[in-house]
Amino acid sequence: MADRFASRLARETQRWVRDGIISAAQAELLLARYPVSTGWLGRPIVLFALIGGAMIAAAIALVVAHNWYEIHRWAKLGGLLLIIALAYAGGLALRERERPAMAEGVLLLGGALVMVAIALIGQIYQLSGRPADAVLLWWVVFVPAAYVLPSAGLGMLSVAAFVTWYFLSVSDRTTLLGAALQGPLFALAIGTATFGMTLFAAGILHGRGRYRPIGRLFELAGLLLLFGGLLPLGFDWRSGYGSHTLPPSSTPVLAALLTAALVAVAMSWLTLPGDTWAARVGFIATWLIVVLYLAGSVAVLTLVPLHPMLAEVVRSLAFANWLVLFGAPLVLILVGARWGSATWINVGVLALGVHAISRFIDLFGTMLQTSALFFIAGAFLLARRAPRGDLRCGATSSSPRSFSSSSSSSAGWRAWSAPSPARR
Repeated sequence: MADRFASRLARETQRWVRDGIISAAQAELLLARYPVSTGWLGRPIVLFALIGGAMIAAAIALVVAHNWYEIHRWAKLGGLLLIIALAYAGGLALRERERPAMAEGVLLLGGALVMVAIALIGQIYQLSGRPADAVLLWWVVFVPAAYVLPSAGLGMLSVAAFVTWYFLSVSDRTTLLGAALQGPLFALAIGTATFGMTLFAAGILHGRGRYRPIGRLFELAGLLLLFGGLLPLGFDWRSGYGSHTLPPSSTPVLAALLTAALVAVAMSWLTLPGDTWAARVGFIATWLIVVLYLAGSVAVLTLVPLHPMLAEVVRSLAFANWLVLFGAPLVLILVGARWGSATWINVGVLALGVHAISRFIDLFGTMLQTSALFFIAGAFLLARRAPRGDLRCGATSSSPRSFSSSSSSSAGWRAWSAPSPARR
């Protein structure tokens, strides 16, 4: 890995000289003190060592594969556990030597090998079960290490494992989630959106301290699932939901998911950045409205068979979905700029763009001229009024309300995002 500090210093000194911060002679002294050296990966002896080590590892793997059935079960398990322990020890050693990227990669490998160990135990002892249960066991076993270390690599793996468990459970009719959410498209969409809402709120609950990188991963996965689940609910506006009712088995499961989302959103108030009372309440209220919209959809779709008069009401749920898919991403962008979360800004812009394109396709043939006019005019205004620098976070590391520790800021966002009195 090349010396990134020295490489960046070489680029920055050119700007400093150009801006008159330092003189050319001072820049030469700095570069002489921190010269750009060839990375250790570029040295021939290191390359030969890596190639030789890989060849030896491949030779050992071939020997083990050839004699796999003759190796005793305890030798298999012991060898795998030893490799897992070495992976964690190697990751911690690399972290001590200030090689964070390589350390996270090795720690991630150790977490992935835990799943291999679970699969190996199931093969040796001929255990039967659902794949979702194996993934859930894997998540329970290795997720504590992600917080004890803490490790962003293991955090990413924990988010991926938890989302994988959810979709494996939904795809299996023998599980509670599968029996409830398989079949009706709206049940799956509402369940996925609610699950994403819970993950997003759980990410906020990680706070702004040492667990912030892991929380950011939960927020990203949660927002993608939330908006991905909400999007299909806005397409059936012509005929409404009249022919799409929820079976009785779906309602209790969806009610449990909605309760978990409601509790998570309410608890996220405790870890919001320090800001005005109105800004914090408005942010929480936005997501409570989303949860209430999902809860109302479940209630109406469940009661339609009992009260046919609700058939006129269910059609309005699609139009309410349009408002939710416009308002929630907009709030996400504004608050993300105010609190310094680039993830929120990016996902909010992506959600608005996908929603606009989806509505354009949905309305094609009915309001084509009007929708095309609005779409082209909106894109033109965005292109004219949103310079490249304006889509950056406006919070700095000194701001008490910032979610991130980044020191970069944007004057455009700061002027647009209405700073709090504390920041003034």
